[in-house]
Amino acid sequence: MNKPLVFLAFSVAGLLLADLAMAQSTAPAAAPDRAARRAEFQARAQARFAESDRNHDGRISLAEFQDASDRKLAERFQRLDANHDGQLTQDELQQARAQRGEKMMERRQARAGRLQELRALDTNKDQALDRAEIGNRMPRLLEHFDQIDANHDGRITRDEMRASRAAMRAQAR
Repeated sequence: MNKPLVFLAFSVAGLLLADLAMAQSTAPAAAPDRAARRAEFQARAQARFAESDRNHDGRISLAEFQDASDRKLAERFQRLDANHDGQLTQDELQQARAQRGEKMMERRQARAGRLQELRALDTNKDQALDRAEIGNRMPRLLEHFDQIDANHDGRITRDEMRASRAAMRAQAR
């Protein structure tokens, strides 16, 4: 196998995995619960599989995989080609990197805002939240309180939140 084909295969696999991860991370916040979001994610993944399975035999051949990869790469190329001249310049690539950096900064700021919200809830400054501190300000957190409170001491610590989030991600895979 020559190097360009190997590179293409790895690039495509990366794009498909990134697409799956993006689909998972962009599940709508309005979904009533995690099971509904997971079902929606699985439905989108099945739709992408069906779209790639051109002959509808329930399997994706190398040719179908390459075709799907070519379409993904073409879409990505179109997004990067800001002036739509069919060519990428260093300026267009730098602009795309800058936009990606801005999006990452927005996500970091949103995460920092949520962290500030949690810190504001900790009225006794013990770096843990109990049910009274949460009150009705974060109903979803309160709804999952018992699942997050791993040691069942009636308080949720930062470590318990991280462990719970990691467990939910692992379960979603």
